[in-house]
Amino acid sequence: MSWRRACLPLAMIMAAITAGIGSGDARAFELPFGAKKVGQRISDAITELDVVGARRLFAENPGVAQRMPFQRARLAIYVGDCDSAEAILSTLDASRDVNRMSRLATQCAGAVAGSHIVEDKKNGIWIRFQDARDEVLMPYLVPVIAATRISLERDLGVVLPRPLRIDLVRDLFSLAAVSGLPVEAAETTGTVAVARWGRVTMITPRATPNGYPWEDTLAHEMTHLALSRGTRDHAPLWLQEGIAKRQEQRWREARPFDGGDAADRVAWNALQSGTSVGVDSLGPSIAMLDSADAAGIAFAEVKSFIAYWIERNGPAALQLFFADLRGLGRDEVNRALRSTSGYGLSQWILRWQLWLEKKYDTQPSADPELLVAAVTRPPGLIGRTPRQRYRLGELMYREGHFLSAVDEYALTAEDPTGLRYRAAQAQAATGIRGDELLATLGPQDALSGLHGGWFGLYGRGLFERGEPSQGARAWDLARSTHPYGDDVACLGYDRQAPAPSHWGPSLNDWRPLCAAARQIPR
Repeated sequence: MSWRRACLPLAMIMAAITAGIGSGDARAFELPFGAKKVGQRISDAITELDVVGARRLFAENPGVAQRMPFQRARLAIYVGDCDSAEAILSTLDASRDVNRMSRLATQCAGAVAGSHIVEDKKNGIWIRFQDARDEVLMPYLVPVIAATRISLERDLGVVLPRPLRIDLVRDLFSLAAVSGLPVEAAETTGTVAVARWGRVTMITPRATPNGYPWEDTLAHEMTHLALSRGTRDHAPLWLQEGIAKRQEQRWREARPFDGGDAADRVAWNALQSGTSVGVDSLGPSIAMLDSADAAGIAFAEVKSFIAYWIERNGPAALQLFFADLRGLGRDEVNRALRSTSGYGLSQWILRWQLWLEKKYDTQPSADPELLVAAVTRPPGLIGRTPRQRYRLGELMYREGHFLSAVDEYALTAEDPTGLRYRAAQAQAATGIRGDELLATLGPQDALSGLHGGWFGLYGRGLFERGEPSQGARAWDLARSTHPYGDDVACLGYDRQAPAPSHWGPSLNDWRPLCAAARQIPR
């Protein structure tokens, strides 16, 4: 399954809900002028993820609180208390907003029933694990969240609330139930995480056969929450997704396959081929575009556009833009843009497109050598197709015929990374170690992409060669994409062979994850 990230801005979906004065809470119309001001402050506090402030306002104004049940239900959703939200909403007269929120509360309550909540008060983190077995990820989640907090405060000037709430769910259906994102939309674009209702909801990496970049995904979704907080949820979708794409790697050091200027090139190729989605034509959500390819192009376009805008105007202008949006509202995006950068959106899009043209118009659209490699096959494959040899190697490996599996794994241009990994895995099962294992894996710069299993075995080879710090870095990279892979969780040891127990006290924390990985049926 391909994976994507998505955010559905609340202001777009709940446009009629302001300070409880809307169809969702008819009794709010009876509030006197002063109480309506309090109601607006409560609504704003919830939107800005200021749970403490909203609760304080409710406590200080009990009369207003009693006459704003819809906002009390909304606050309950924000703190993950779906049962209370469901109970409150069941007392209200039916309306479009009440019905929508009631469905969400009911589905959410059912999905999280029996979930396991872990709270790290020191770091201000609240995580609800739909499957308690995923709690083994807690030691790996906390550092990502902490580092992302710091990067968001540094780059955006936004301090995320404590606790930050995260739901880790089992599958796509639970993601839809907890977030309200339609299942069909998530399936179409391959969405694995959503930032809505004051929380990040993310599918566990155990749900996908080869994992996905869950660390960067978490950073991406946390950025959406920061933007909702910093702009009072008035950020347009192109700004939300562009900044989120930019921030998903800024919390950490550079890694292999980060992409470089890939977003610029994808955006330029889309403009040239007529497949551009358009920075200002994203609709209600990238998750609701008509294909995964369209979603990929849209993400590239907004990332490229935002990087260009920030490069021309600077981080200070970005924070001023947030402040203007916070005060002016979603309908005044062009006014906010002009006040902070001198041009409106359509003018900035044109300037960005001209910049792409200048950057790429004289360059070839693709590397000719890569095109040749894509259609060339190495010798020695007469009699079986690469796919047949790969499948036969899989069967040989599962039956324990490791040397025969090595013979069948042929390196082809179709999937050199996966086949190098499988060949090295089979050889490791026969006793190959250290330098010999690394030789079979091949050089890192020959990989076609980030592969958790490959880096898991690579870490093992480095460790056996006497390079423990480099091995640890390889394992960290492997866990960032496929923490439940056997070769990843168990430091390069597949379930066919027991992992050694003498790899030093600094690596003790890997054993619970290894045990959890080996319990997953393959």
